[in-house]
Amino acid sequence: MKKIFRKIHLYMALFTIPVGIMIALTGALYVLGADQDTGAKINTYTVNQIIPKGEEIEFFKQWTKENNVKMPKPNVSLDKAKINRTVGSAGYTITLKNKENTTEIITLDRSILGDMIMLHKAKGGLLFKIMLVLYGIVLITFYISGLVIAVFKKNVNGKLVPKTESYIVIAAGFIVTIIFAIFSL
Repeated sequence: MKKIFRKIHLYMALFTIPVGIMIALTGALYVLGADQDTGAKINTYTVNQIIPKGEEIEFFKQWTKENNVKMPKPNVSLDKAKINRTVGSAGYTITLKNKENTTEIITLDRSILGDMIMLHKAKGGLLFKIMLVLYGIVLITFYISGLVIAVFKKNVNGKLVPKTESYIVIAAGFIVTIIFAIFSL
């Protein structure tokens, strides 16, 4: 049984190394103060007109061509959930902000770090969200298989029995985590 869990543990670890490193790195950098806009190129333009609702995409197509500004991917649609009108993806957006008789146009081109933090926060596309869910399942499976591998030992009769010191370490981990969480809130 331990042999099967070792193989499961090994192959899942090998497969998820890239996403694990990315999640660990971006999580640590986020805690240390980096965010999705770290290193982003943000430009602001003003046009002396109000862009009517429903005409944003056509305006973006024409305006980006005339002003030599990158247009977001053609398959993206207008985000109508926000007050400002935004078109784009997690990595590159153009936003319209109405101001009296003018419209402010803001382009946001994220850095690679910003893109990775957006993926970490599940702000990217569906495919990477699926990868994050799979990674979460893999982490749970890691802990279960790791427990089977590390916590049990064979006794003289060949049966698996728990190692007492493993339970003490697990209990200490729970206690420290709970105490740190309580004092951090």
